[in-house]
Amino acid sequence: MTDTIDTTEVEEVQTPEQLLVDLSELHMRTHVSPLPKHPAAMGWQMTTGAVAAGFARALYALQEVDPEKAAEIAEWYQGPFGDGPDSEEHTDWTAQHVAKSWVVMEQWVQEAKRLAVQAKEATERHEREQQA
Repeated sequence: MTDTIDTTEVEEVQTPEQLLVDLSELHMRTHVSPLPKHPAAMGWQMTTGAVAAGFARALYALQEVDPEKAAEIAEWYQGPFGDGPDSEEHTDWTAQHVAKSWVVMEQWVQEAKRLAVQAKEATERHEREQQA
């Protein structure tokens, strides 16, 4: 008779209440000094704070009217490995439910690339000005 080791992990599903705490803590971290001095870092930090706050409020409102759906969203937010939403799955979801087509998604991708280049150029310009 051989001994076997049970390596299955008990998956702990995050509750909406736990996710609300996590999002609120994230939001607070984006507003506490010392704040980043670099404009790009500051912009991303403020965007993260705003998104966390918006998601927390939407999740709270959903929890009030449909706790089961809020639990489903909290579980989705954990991602496939407990490390956040799966970006590929979310891209597919966005194409299907928001953009309604891959043509529109490609337009958004191209616009995002254009804006990323502009942001990179602005950051490089800012760094040159700081060195001068």
